[in-house]
Amino acid sequence: MSETTNLPDPSAVPETPAESARKIRKARSQVMGVVLGMAGFHLACLGAFYTGVSTTAVVAAILMYVIRGMGVTTGFHRLLAHRSFKTNRFIQFMLAFAGSLAVQGGPLWWVAHHREHHAETDTEGDIHSPVTRGMWQAHMGWMMTDAAFNEKGNNSRDLHKFPEIKFLQRHYVWLIVGQIGLLFGLGAWLGAAFPQLQTSGLQLVVWGFFISTVFTWHITFMVNSVCHRWGGRPYDTGDASTNNVFIGVLGFGEGWHNNHHFYPSSARHGLRWWQLDITWWFIRCLKAVGLASDLKIPKELRDA
Repeated sequence: MSETTNLPDPSAVPETPAESARKIRKARSQVMGVVLGMAGFHLACLGAFYTGVSTTAVVAAILMYVIRGMGVTTGFHRLLAHRSFKTNRFIQFMLAFAGSLAVQGGPLWWVAHHREHHAETDTEGDIHSPVTRGMWQAHMGWMMTDAAFNEKGNNSRDLHKFPEIKFLQRHYVWLIVGQIGLLFGLGAWLGAAFPQLQTSGLQLVVWGFFISTVFTWHITFMVNSVCHRWGGRPYDTGDASTNNVFIGVLGFGEGWHNNHHFYPSSARHGLRWWQLDITWWFIRCLKAVGLASDLKIPKELRDA
């Protein structure tokens, strides 16, 4: 063995105390932004008592939940994080764009944390494990810690070759602001052009953005918390992941989490006929029209 094997990398530049302090201040400001932002989003849902509700508002909330939720499950999770199927760059961008609208972080940040979760599941290295850190931390508290913003992103470097994905990460905040503006404008126009709909710009923002976002948040967060506590465990995965029917249905198939941890690269999470997996159905539809290929599924299903 060479005598220089254990020598420090001469190209590595030590971080100065000032740089370390600057990183800490930046992380803490981001944490405070998350705390205030999440509290503000939840409080904004109470605006429904002021705006009232209409069929149009409920439809807007459901549509935004489906579009953004499927963007997270299909785009962020099964495509970008696990590369469980292939598609062209335009469809990849559109799926990642839909996921970016869900206010769950940009695609590169989301993927980096998710891959880290799989590498360190339910160990001290997993910053949102209910086993090691408790339910609150697993559900949403982890996003209010410095660790949420100290990830290096080295495990998502494969996605940096796509400038459009980096664009979504860089302009993530404007995607949030844009949604509010578009929903307000749509609601104001509908209220003026079709008064019988009994809607308004503010009503559509409250229901189509805030209520829909908070509902999407908690369904997604429960994959980290609930699906590592309660449910069936047909596979020995060496962690606490479970299959939870409730999250399986509302989470478009993401609740079959024990299946996913056993077959992390599978595009299909609902492995039994009765395990509803809407994301898998959507991916199959993309394949049927020539927009998806190389769908990865467990060998046991291919041979069935």
